[in-house]
Amino acid sequence: MSALRGSPKLRLAAIFGLVVMATWTLAVKFLAPILWAYAERAAGRPTSAPIMWDFWWVAHLALAWMLWHRHRWARSFGLLVAGLEIAIVAVKFALYFQAPDLSFWRLLWLTNKMYVLAFFVAFAIWLFRPATRREFANFPRGGGYAK
Repeated sequence: MSALRGSPKLRLAAIFGLVVMATWTLAVKFLAPILWAYAERAAGRPTSAPIMWDFWWVAHLALAWMLWHRHRWARSFGLLVAGLEIAIVAVKFALYFQAPDLSFWRLLWLTNKMYVLAFFVAFAIWLFRPATRREFANFPRGGGYAK
């Protein structure tokens, strides 16, 4: 019974981690480059915003929403997203470390990817725990929402 008691806390931590990840991604890959380009233009230096196009934040927020509402497909979607993220980031790291770029923008990218990889490895381990499987087995089956 004690294993079941800790799992909802970990679910809440996962939701928080996903929201932080989405927020960080939006700030690092969209907001910071746009503000930097605006400041450069205001200083009279023509430049374009070095936006790093990435829409994984949508999947991260969707997963957080599914976990929050105890959606019946949250675990399956979580395993899918975790598996894809781990595979994609591992390939990106392999390519990056062949010729590391220590520029400001690439270091922002690198720290974001390090967080993503660490989070999703821990998240996948949590999803495979027997206590977590039992918790997800008790999620509502009807409309998909906790009443």
